[in-house]
Amino acid sequence: MINFDTIAEYATLHTVTIITFFLAFATIAHMLSRRKQPAVMIAWTVVIIVLPYLGMLVYLLFNVRKIGKNALHKKKVSLQKINEVTDGFDSEIEQFIRRADIAGATKQNSFYLCKDSVDTYEKIITKLQSAKKSIYISTYIFGDDPITQNILTLLSQKAKEGIEVKLLMDAFGSLSLELFPGSLQAFKNAGGEYCFFMSLLKHPLANKLNLRNHRKMIIIDQQSVISGGINLSQKYISPKRDETVWTDLSFIIEGTAVLHYYEIFRYDWESQTNQKLLTAKRDFVNPPQDESIIQVVPSGPDVDNDALYESILYALFLSKHRIWIITPYFVPDGALMDALMIAKHRGVEIKILLPQKSDHFFADISRSAFLRDLQKESIEILFFTPKMLHAKALLIDDLALVGSSNFDARSFFYNFEVMSYLYSKKDIIVIEEWIKMLLKTSTAGIKPAGKVRILIENFFKMLSPAL
Repeated sequence: MINFDTIAEYATLHTVTIITFFLAFATIAHMLSRRKQPAVMIAWTVVIIVLPYLGMLVYLLFNVRKIGKNALHKKKVSLQKINEVTDGFDSEIEQFIRRADIAGATKQNSFYLCKDSVDTYEKIITKLQSAKKSIYISTYIFGDDPITQNILTLLSQKAKEGIEVKLLMDAFGSLSLELFPGSLQAFKNAGGEYCFFMSLLKHPLANKLNLRNHRKMIIIDQQSVISGGINLSQKYISPKRDETVWTDLSFIIEGTAVLHYYEIFRYDWESQTNQKLLTAKRDFVNPPQDESIIQVVPSGPDVDNDALYESILYALFLSKHRIWIITPYFVPDGALMDALMIAKHRGVEIKILLPQKSDHFFADISRSAFLRDLQKESIEILFFTPKMLHAKALLIDDLALVGSSNFDARSFFYNFEVMSYLYSKKDIIVIEEWIKMLLKTSTAGIKPAGKVRILIENFFKMLSPAL
Protein backbone atom coordinates (compact mmCIF):
# COMPACT_ATOMS: atom_id res chain seq x y z
CA MET A 1 0.00 0.00 0.00
CA ILE A 2 1.36 3.37 -0.97
CA ASN A 3 2.09 5.66 1.98
CA PHE A 4 1.36 9.11 0.62
CA ASP A 5 2.48 10.78 3.85
CA THR A 6 5.95 9.26 3.47
CA ILE A 7 6.10 10.32 -0.18
CA ALA A 8 5.04 13.85 0.75
CA GLU A 9 7.68 14.06 3.47
CA TYR A 10 10.33 12.69 1.08
CA ALA A 11 9.33 15.15 -1.65
CA THR A 12 9.29 18.04 0.79
CA LEU A 13 12.76 17.17 2.07
CA HIS A 14 14.15 16.98 -1.46
CA THR A 15 12.42 20.20 -2.45
CA VAL A 16 13.96 22.04 0.51
CA THR A 17 17.37 20.56 -0.34
CA ILE A 18 17.11 21.60 -3.98
CA ILE A 19 15.94 25.11 -3.08
CA THR A 20 18.75 25.46 -0.55
CA PHE A 21 21.28 24.35 -3.19
CA PHE A 22 20.02 26.85 -5.74
CA LEU A 23 19.94 29.66 -3.17
CA ALA A 24 23.56 28.93 -2.25
CA PHE A 25 24.50 28.66 -5.94
CA ALA A 26 22.75 31.94 -6.79
CA THR A 27 24.46 33.67 -3.88
CA ILE A 28 27.90 32.42 -4.93
CA ALA A 29 27.24 33.50 -8.52
CA HIS A 30 26.22 36.97 -7.31
CA MET A 31 29.31 37.25 -5.10
CA LEU A 32 31.55 36.18 -7.96
CA SER A 33 30.02 38.88 -10.14
CA ARG A 34 30.81 41.40 -7.38
CA ARG A 35 34.34 39.99 -6.97
CA LYS A 36 33.84 39.18 -3.31
CA GLN A 37 36.83 37.87 -1.36
CA PRO A 38 36.92 34.09 -0.79
CA ALA A 39 36.50 34.48 2.97
CA VAL A 40 33.37 36.57 2.45
CA MET A 41 31.95 34.03 0.02
CA ILE A 42 32.56 31.15 2.43
CA ALA A 43 30.96 33.02 5.33
CA TRP A 44 27.79 33.88 3.40
CA THR A 45 27.53 30.39 1.91
CA VAL A 46 27.62 28.86 5.40
CA VAL A 47 24.96 31.30 6.60
CA ILE A 48 22.66 30.41 3.71
CA ILE A 49 23.17 26.67 4.11
CA VAL A 50 22.48 26.81 7.86
CA LEU A 51 19.57 29.26 7.45
CA PRO A 52 18.50 28.78 3.81
CA TYR A 53 15.61 31.24 3.61
CA LEU A 54 16.47 33.68 6.37
CA GLY A 55 20.13 33.61 5.29
CA MET A 56 19.26 34.61 1.74
CA LEU A 57 17.09 37.47 3.01
CA VAL A 58 19.90 38.68 5.27
CA TYR A 59 22.34 38.50 2.36
CA LEU A 60 20.05 40.60 0.17
CA LEU A 61 19.75 43.19 2.95
CA PHE A 62 23.40 43.30 4.00
CA ASN A 63 25.65 42.35 1.09
CA VAL A 64 25.93 45.75 -0.64
CA ARG A 65 28.77 47.99 0.51
CA LYS A 66 28.80 50.78 -2.07
CA ILE A 67 25.91 53.07 -2.89
CA GLY A 68 24.44 52.76 -6.37
CA LYS A 69 23.71 55.69 -8.60
CA ASN A 70 20.09 56.00 -7.48
CA ALA A 71 20.39 55.12 -3.79
CA LEU A 72 18.73 58.11 -2.15
CA HIS A 73 20.64 60.37 -4.56
CA LYS A 74 23.70 60.21 -2.30
CA LYS A 75 26.53 62.03 -4.00
CA LYS A 76 30.09 60.82 -3.69
CA VAL A 77 32.14 62.76 -1.17
CA SER A 78 34.74 64.95 -2.84
CA LEU A 79 36.81 67.17 -0.56
CA GLN A 80 38.21 70.48 -1.75
CA LYS A 81 41.97 70.77 -1.94
CA ILE A 82 42.50 73.70 0.43
CA ASN A 83 45.69 74.93 2.05
CA GLU A 84 47.51 71.67 1.36
CA VAL A 85 50.97 71.08 2.77
CA THR A 86 53.71 70.96 0.15
CA ASP A 87 57.13 72.38 0.98
CA GLY A 88 59.20 70.49 3.55
CA PHE A 89 56.61 67.77 4.10
CA ASP A 90 57.08 64.24 2.82
CA SER A 91 54.85 61.33 3.82
CA GLU A 92 54.32 58.21 1.74
CA ILE A 93 50.94 57.61 3.37
CA GLU A 94 49.77 61.17 2.70
CA GLN A 95 50.79 60.85 -0.94
CA PHE A 96 49.14 57.44 -1.18
CA ILE A 97 45.84 58.91 0.04
CA ARG A 98 46.13 61.80 -2.41
CA ARG A 99 46.49 59.33 -5.25
CA ALA A 100 43.17 57.85 -4.13
CA ASP A 101 41.64 61.22 -5.04
CA ILE A 102 41.26 62.43 -1.45
CA ALA A 103 42.44 65.90 -0.47
CA GLY A 104 45.91 66.15 0.97
CA ALA A 105 46.99 67.10 4.48
CA THR A 106 46.33 70.70 5.49
CA LYS A 107 48.42 73.09 7.52
CA GLN A 108 47.46 75.81 9.98
CA ASN A 109 45.48 73.58 12.30
CA SER A 110 45.41 73.04 16.03
CA PHE A 111 44.71 69.70 17.69
CA TYR A 112 43.48 69.17 21.24
CA LEU A 113 42.92 65.75 22.81
CA CYS A 114 40.11 65.66 25.37
CA LYS A 115 41.35 64.21 28.64
CA ASP A 116 38.30 62.12 29.54
CA SER A 117 34.50 61.97 29.34
CA VAL A 118 34.09 64.94 31.69
CA ASP A 119 36.47 67.08 29.67
CA THR A 120 34.67 66.06 26.48
CA TYR A 121 31.28 67.01 27.92
CA GLU A 122 32.55 70.36 29.17
CA LYS A 123 34.17 71.15 25.81
CA ILE A 124 30.97 70.25 23.94
CA ILE A 125 28.88 72.54 26.14
CA THR A 126 31.43 75.36 25.93
CA LYS A 127 31.68 75.11 22.15
CA LEU A 128 27.91 75.01 21.70
CA GLN A 129 27.52 78.05 23.93
CA SER A 130 30.12 79.94 21.90
CA ALA A 131 28.39 79.34 18.54
CA LYS A 132 27.60 82.55 16.64
CA LYS A 133 26.45 81.33 13.20
CA SER A 134 25.97 77.59 12.91
CA ILE A 135 26.01 74.24 14.69
CA TYR A 136 26.13 71.04 12.63
CA ILE A 137 26.02 67.72 14.46
CA SER A 138 26.36 64.22 13.04
CA THR A 139 26.20 61.18 15.33
CA TYR A 140 25.48 57.49 15.17
CA ILE A 141 23.66 57.41 18.52
CA PHE A 142 21.72 60.28 20.00
CA GLY A 143 20.35 59.05 23.31
CA ASP A 144 17.22 60.01 25.18
CA ASP A 145 18.65 60.67 28.62
CA PRO A 146 19.52 63.59 30.95
CA ILE A 147 22.80 64.27 29.12
CA THR A 148 21.21 64.59 25.69
CA GLN A 149 18.30 66.54 27.14
CA ASN A 150 20.79 69.14 28.40
CA ILE A 151 22.36 69.27 24.94
CA LEU A 152 18.95 69.55 23.26
CA THR A 153 17.96 72.38 25.59
CA LEU A 154 21.13 74.26 24.68
CA LEU A 155 20.60 73.58 20.96
CA SER A 156 17.04 74.89 21.25
CA GLN A 157 18.27 78.07 22.89
CA LYS A 158 20.77 78.60 20.10
CA ALA A 159 18.10 77.98 17.46
CA LYS A 160 15.89 80.59 19.09
CA GLU A 161 18.78 83.06 18.83
CA GLY A 162 18.67 82.61 15.06
CA ILE A 163 21.69 80.33 14.85
CA GLU A 164 21.47 77.61 12.23
CA VAL A 165 21.29 74.27 14.08
CA LYS A 166 21.17 70.94 12.26
CA LEU A 167 21.21 67.51 13.89
CA LEU A 168 21.85 64.38 11.79
CA MET A 169 21.37 61.01 13.52
CA ASP A 170 21.74 57.53 12.13
CA ALA A 171 18.33 55.87 11.92
CA PHE A 172 19.59 52.50 13.15
CA GLY A 173 21.85 53.77 15.92
CA SER A 174 19.16 56.19 17.11
CA LEU A 175 16.22 53.91 16.33
CA SER A 176 14.37 54.49 19.59
CA LEU A 177 14.43 58.24 18.96
CA GLU A 178 13.16 57.81 15.40
CA LEU A 179 10.30 55.66 16.64
CA PHE A 180 9.50 57.98 19.54
CA PRO A 181 10.73 61.49 18.60
CA GLY A 182 8.74 63.35 21.24
CA SER A 183 11.83 64.71 23.00
CA LEU A 184 12.87 66.41 19.73
CA GLN A 185 9.68 68.43 19.38
CA ALA A 186 10.79 71.38 21.52
CA PHE A 187 14.03 71.54 19.54
CA LYS A 188 12.06 71.56 16.28
CA ASN A 189 9.63 74.21 17.57
CA ALA A 190 12.60 76.42 18.47
CA GLY A 191 13.74 76.39 14.84
CA GLY A 192 16.23 73.54 14.98
CA GLU A 193 16.32 70.93 12.23
CA TYR A 194 16.89 67.22 12.59
CA CYS A 195 17.04 64.24 10.26
CA PHE A 196 17.56 60.50 10.54
CA PHE A 197 20.17 59.13 8.13
CA MET A 198 18.69 56.45 5.86
CA SER A 199 15.42 56.44 7.76
CA LEU A 200 14.01 53.00 8.42
CA LEU A 201 10.51 54.46 8.51
CA LYS A 202 10.52 56.74 5.47
CA HIS A 203 12.52 54.50 3.11
CA PRO A 204 12.32 50.92 4.48
CA LEU A 205 12.88 49.30 1.08
CA ALA A 206 15.34 51.77 -0.43
CA ASN A 207 17.87 51.47 2.39
CA LYS A 208 20.47 48.86 3.16
CA LEU A 209 20.56 48.05 6.86
CA ASN A 210 24.33 47.60 6.82
CA LEU A 211 25.14 51.03 5.38
CA ARG A 212 25.12 53.07 8.57
CA ASN A 213 26.43 56.56 9.23
CA HIS A 214 29.03 56.07 11.95
CA ARG A 215 30.62 59.51 11.51
CA LYS A 216 30.77 61.67 14.62
CA MET A 217 31.27 65.42 14.42
CA ILE A 218 30.11 68.63 16.09
CA ILE A 219 31.00 71.57 13.86
CA ILE A 220 30.82 75.07 15.33
CA ASP A 221 30.72 78.09 12.98
CA GLN A 222 32.92 76.12 10.56
CA GLN A 223 35.76 77.15 12.88
CA SER A 224 36.13 74.08 15.09
CA VAL A 225 35.04 70.46 15.19
CA ILE A 226 34.72 67.94 18.01
CA SER A 227 35.12 64.40 16.72
CA GLY A 228 36.35 60.96 17.70
CA GLY A 229 34.60 57.82 18.88
CA ILE A 230 31.96 59.24 21.18
CA ASN A 231 28.25 59.14 20.54
CA LEU A 232 25.94 61.58 22.26
CA SER A 233 24.54 59.73 25.25
CA GLN A 234 25.28 59.23 28.93
CA LYS A 235 27.34 56.12 28.12
CA TYR A 236 29.99 58.33 26.53
CA ILE A 237 30.03 61.73 28.23
CA SER A 238 29.22 63.06 31.67
CA PRO A 239 29.39 66.37 33.58
CA LYS A 240 30.98 64.56 36.54
CA ARG A 241 33.16 61.54 37.16
CA ASP A 242 31.14 58.37 36.66
CA GLU A 243 32.66 54.88 36.57
CA THR A 244 29.84 53.60 34.35
CA VAL A 245 30.82 55.97 31.51
CA TRP A 246 32.93 54.30 28.83
CA THR A 247 36.53 55.26 28.11
CA ASP A 248 36.69 56.89 24.70
CA LEU A 249 38.81 59.23 22.61
CA SER A 250 37.61 62.67 21.55
CA PHE A 251 39.48 65.59 20.08
CA ILE A 252 39.01 69.16 18.90
CA ILE A 253 40.41 70.49 15.64
CA GLU A 254 40.50 74.15 14.70
CA GLY A 255 41.71 75.44 11.38
CA THR A 256 41.59 74.43 7.75
CA ALA A 257 40.80 70.74 8.37
CA VAL A 258 37.43 71.78 9.82
CA LEU A 259 36.28 72.65 6.30
CA HIS A 260 36.72 69.02 5.25
CA TYR A 261 34.58 67.87 8.17
CA TYR A 262 31.97 70.42 7.14
CA GLU A 263 32.01 69.19 3.55
CA ILE A 264 31.44 65.60 4.69
CA PHE A 265 28.50 66.75 6.83
CA ARG A 266 27.13 68.77 3.90
CA TYR A 267 27.11 65.74 1.59
CA ASP A 268 25.40 63.61 4.25
CA TRP A 269 22.80 66.24 5.13
CA GLU A 270 21.91 67.08 1.54
CA SER A 271 21.47 63.41 0.64
CA GLN A 272 18.78 62.99 3.30
CA THR A 273 16.98 66.32 3.12
CA ASN A 274 17.50 67.62 -0.45
CA GLN A 275 18.38 70.87 1.33
CA LYS A 276 21.40 72.57 -0.18
CA LEU A 277 24.10 73.93 2.11
CA LEU A 278 26.74 76.44 1.11
CA THR A 279 30.00 75.03 -0.18
CA ALA A 280 32.86 75.50 2.24
CA LYS A 281 35.15 78.40 1.45
CA ARG A 282 38.58 79.23 2.73
CA ASP A 283 37.32 82.62 3.87
CA PHE A 284 35.05 80.89 6.39
CA VAL A 285 37.99 79.92 8.53
CA ASN A 286 40.55 81.95 10.42
CA PRO A 287 43.16 79.19 10.82
CA PRO A 288 45.42 79.25 13.87
CA GLN A 289 49.11 79.71 13.23
CA ASP A 290 49.95 76.25 14.44
CA GLU A 291 52.09 73.37 13.27
CA SER A 292 49.43 70.65 13.28
CA ILE A 293 49.35 68.91 9.92
CA ILE A 294 46.10 66.97 9.54
CA GLN A 295 44.53 64.95 6.74
CA VAL A 296 40.81 64.19 6.92
CA VAL A 297 39.94 60.84 5.33
CA PRO A 298 36.29 59.88 4.79
CA SER A 299 35.42 56.26 4.18
CA GLY A 300 32.31 54.35 3.26
CA PRO A 301 29.74 53.68 0.55
CA ASP A 302 29.89 57.29 -0.66
CA VAL A 303 33.63 57.15 -1.36
CA ASP A 304 34.73 55.59 -4.65
CA ASN A 305 37.73 53.79 -3.20
CA ASP A 306 38.86 52.18 0.06
CA ALA A 307 41.57 54.70 0.89
CA LEU A 308 41.15 54.30 4.65
CA TYR A 309 41.60 50.52 4.60
CA GLU A 310 44.28 50.55 1.92
CA SER A 311 46.32 53.30 3.59
CA ILE A 312 46.24 51.43 6.91
CA LEU A 313 47.33 48.24 5.17
CA TYR A 314 50.08 50.16 3.35
CA ALA A 315 51.24 51.80 6.58
CA LEU A 316 51.46 48.40 8.29
CA PHE A 317 53.71 47.11 5.53
CA LEU A 318 55.84 50.28 5.67
CA SER A 319 56.15 50.25 9.47
CA LYS A 320 59.63 50.12 10.95
CA HIS A 321 59.36 50.70 14.69
CA ARG A 322 55.90 50.31 16.18
CA ILE A 323 52.25 49.53 15.56
CA TRP A 324 49.82 50.32 18.37
CA ILE A 325 46.16 49.54 17.75
CA ILE A 326 43.40 50.67 20.11
CA THR A 327 39.92 49.53 19.19
CA PRO A 328 36.79 48.15 20.85
CA TYR A 329 36.18 45.62 18.07
CA PHE A 330 39.02 43.73 16.40
CA VAL A 331 37.91 41.60 13.44
CA PRO A 332 40.59 41.97 10.72
CA ASP A 333 40.65 40.32 7.32
CA GLY A 334 43.41 38.07 5.99
CA ALA A 335 45.44 40.91 4.47
CA LEU A 336 45.59 42.85 7.73
CA MET A 337 46.51 39.70 9.65
CA ASP A 338 49.33 38.99 7.22
CA ALA A 339 50.56 42.59 7.43
CA LEU A 340 50.70 42.44 11.23
CA MET A 341 52.52 39.11 11.28
CA ILE A 342 55.02 40.19 8.64
CA ALA A 343 55.67 43.43 10.53
CA LYS A 344 56.36 41.41 13.67
CA HIS A 345 58.78 39.21 11.75
CA ARG A 346 60.58 42.38 10.66
CA GLY A 347 61.07 43.36 14.31
CA VAL A 348 58.29 45.94 14.63
CA GLU A 349 56.85 46.41 18.13
CA ILE A 350 53.11 45.62 18.01
CA LYS A 351 50.56 46.26 20.74
CA ILE A 352 46.83 45.62 20.35
CA LEU A 353 44.70 47.10 23.12
CA LEU A 354 41.07 46.04 23.48
CA PRO A 355 38.39 46.16 26.15
CA GLN A 356 38.47 43.07 28.34
CA LYS A 357 34.78 42.68 27.47
CA SER A 358 33.02 44.81 24.87
CA ASP A 359 29.32 45.46 24.48
CA HIS A 360 29.07 43.03 21.52
CA PHE A 361 29.21 39.33 22.35
CA PHE A 362 29.72 38.20 18.74
CA ALA A 363 32.59 40.66 18.27
CA ASP A 364 34.30 39.29 21.37
CA ILE A 365 33.88 35.68 20.23
CA SER A 366 35.01 36.52 16.69
CA ARG A 367 38.14 38.37 17.80
CA SER A 368 39.48 35.55 19.96
CA ALA A 369 40.68 33.28 17.15
CA PHE A 370 42.47 36.20 15.46
CA LEU A 371 44.10 37.23 18.73
CA ARG A 372 45.30 33.71 19.48
CA ASP A 373 46.95 33.51 16.05
CA LEU A 374 48.68 36.85 16.62
CA GLN A 375 49.76 35.93 20.14
CA LYS A 376 51.46 32.82 18.75
CA GLU A 377 53.62 35.25 16.73
CA SER A 378 54.61 37.05 19.97
CA ILE A 379 52.40 40.04 19.20
CA GLU A 380 51.39 41.73 22.45
CA ILE A 381 47.64 41.45 23.17
CA LEU A 382 46.41 43.70 25.97
CA PHE A 383 43.01 44.09 27.61
CA PHE A 384 41.78 47.30 29.23
CA THR A 385 40.28 46.17 32.55
CA PRO A 386 38.60 49.15 34.30
CA LYS A 387 35.57 49.41 31.96
CA MET A 388 34.43 49.41 28.35
CA LEU A 389 37.04 50.90 26.01
CA HIS A 390 35.39 52.50 22.96
CA ALA A 391 38.37 54.51 21.63
CA LYS A 392 39.63 54.14 18.06
CA ALA A 393 43.27 55.03 17.42
CA LEU A 394 46.29 53.72 15.53
CA LEU A 395 49.89 54.73 16.09
CA ILE A 396 52.15 53.53 13.28
CA ASP A 397 55.71 54.87 13.57
CA ASP A 398 55.33 58.67 13.26
CA LEU A 399 51.70 58.65 12.14
CA ALA A 400 48.57 58.71 14.31
CA LEU A 401 45.03 57.94 13.19
CA VAL A 402 42.06 58.97 15.33
CA GLY A 403 38.36 59.07 14.61
CA SER A 404 35.29 56.87 14.28
CA SER A 405 36.53 53.70 12.57
CA ASN A 406 36.92 50.40 14.38
CA PHE A 407 39.44 47.79 13.28
CA ASP A 408 36.94 45.54 11.52
CA ALA A 409 35.41 44.94 8.11
CA ARG A 410 32.18 46.74 9.00
CA SER A 411 34.05 49.98 9.60
CA PHE A 412 36.49 49.59 6.72
CA PHE A 413 34.01 48.54 4.04
CA TYR A 414 30.40 49.25 5.07
CA ASN A 415 29.94 52.09 7.54
CA PHE A 416 30.25 55.77 6.69
CA GLU A 417 33.35 56.76 8.70
CA VAL A 418 35.81 59.61 9.06
CA MET A 419 39.36 59.53 10.41
CA SER A 420 41.96 62.22 10.97
CA TYR A 421 45.58 61.43 10.12
CA LEU A 422 47.97 63.35 12.38
CA TYR A 423 51.44 64.00 10.99
CA SER A 424 52.86 66.53 13.47
CA LYS A 425 55.26 65.23 16.10
CA LYS A 426 53.65 67.14 18.97
CA ASP A 427 50.22 65.62 18.26
CA ILE A 428 51.65 62.13 17.89
CA ILE A 429 53.35 62.49 21.28
CA VAL A 430 50.00 63.47 22.84
CA ILE A 431 48.34 60.32 21.43
CA GLU A 432 51.31 58.20 22.54
CA GLU A 433 51.12 59.48 26.12
CA TRP A 434 47.36 58.92 26.21
CA ILE A 435 47.79 55.32 25.09
CA LYS A 436 50.52 54.74 27.66
CA MET A 437 48.09 55.90 30.33
CA LEU A 438 45.59 53.24 29.20
CA LEU A 439 48.27 50.56 29.21
CA LYS A 440 48.88 51.11 32.93
CA THR A 441 45.51 49.59 33.74
CA SER A 442 45.64 46.76 31.21
CA THR A 443 46.47 43.08 31.44
CA ALA A 444 48.52 41.17 28.89
CA GLY A 445 47.67 38.01 27.00
CA ILE A 446 44.58 36.12 25.94
CA LYS A 447 43.90 33.17 28.23
CA PRO A 448 44.16 29.56 27.02
CA ALA A 449 40.88 27.88 26.10
CA GLY A 450 39.51 24.37 25.81
CA LYS A 451 38.84 22.51 22.57
CA VAL A 452 35.12 23.36 22.53
CA ARG A 453 35.81 27.05 23.06
CA ILE A 454 38.47 27.00 20.31
CA LEU A 455 36.01 25.30 17.95
CA ILE A 456 33.35 27.95 18.63
CA GLU A 457 35.85 30.77 18.19
CA ASN A 458 37.04 29.41 14.84
CA PHE A 459 33.46 28.98 13.68
CA PHE A 460 32.72 32.64 14.39
CA LYS A 461 36.05 33.61 12.83
CA MET A 462 34.87 31.92 9.64
CA LEU A 463 31.56 33.78 9.83
CA SER A 464 33.15 37.13 10.75
CA PRO A 465 33.16 38.54 7.18
CA ALA A 466 29.36 38.25 7.18
CA LEU A 467 28.80 39.65 10.70
